[in-house]
Amino acid sequence: MTKLTRKQIEDHLTVMGYINLQSQDLQGIDLSGINLGGANLSDANLCGANLSRAVLVDVFLIDANLSQANLTGADLSEAELSGNTNLSQADLRGTKLEGADLQGANLSGANLSGANLSRATLTNANLEGAMLGSTTLLEGANLNRAILTGANLRRADLSGTNLRGSDLGRADATGANFHRADMRRANLAEINLTAAVLTEADLGRADLREAVVNGANLISTGLRGAGLQNTRYNSKTQWPAGLMPQIAGACLDDFES
Repeated sequence: MTKLTRKQIEDHLTVMGYINLQSQDLQGIDLSGINLGGANLSDANLCGANLSRAVLVDVFLIDANLSQANLTGADLSEAELSGNTNLSQADLRGTKLEGADLQGANLSGANLSGANLSRATLTNANLEGAMLGSTTLLEGANLNRAILTGANLRRADLSGTNLRGSDLGRADATGANFHRADMRRANLAEINLTAAVLTEADLGRADLREAVVNGANLISTGLRGAGLQNTRYNSKTQWPAGLMPQIAGACLDDFES
């Protein structure tokens, strides 16, 4: 199959206003700033492509290969990126993914700093080692059973997020906001929750073994059945009224941060 050029794509769009690029080989192509709203890019090879600032609203990218692609500042609102879509090592800084469907997508090692993932669906998505920190907007996102092992969640806004059954083991969530998040049965072993806000979050039966909660706000946090063995805390940690952390298995950290 002959690889399409940017000019061919733009000329077709000028005439038709829509384009079907399903299964096309677009590896490394420069489509920066292009408007492909509503296009079908399912199963397309966009490995290493430049899609920075591209308008990709409501596009179909099911099973597409976007590994190492540049999507900085692109608009992927309401896009379909489910299935085996590969976004590993992709640059998604400042990308709009509001309401996007990323169920089962591979986002391992992706840079999502400053991305807007509010209302996005990431059920069973793989975000191992991804960067979601700082100004990332994840409010109301569905991360049910998502893999976030070792992810950078520093100062991320995860308020109201569905993280039920997700794996956040060894993640860095320093200063993150988990207010009213659903974290039931989540793996939080060895997570760093220093100065994190977990008010009114539900951590029922979550695994917090060897987690760090120094200075964290756990007031009104649901911890019924949670595992707190060797969870590290300090004098600045705010626990739910009546909870005795050392009896629950937590350890007072003598070296306060």
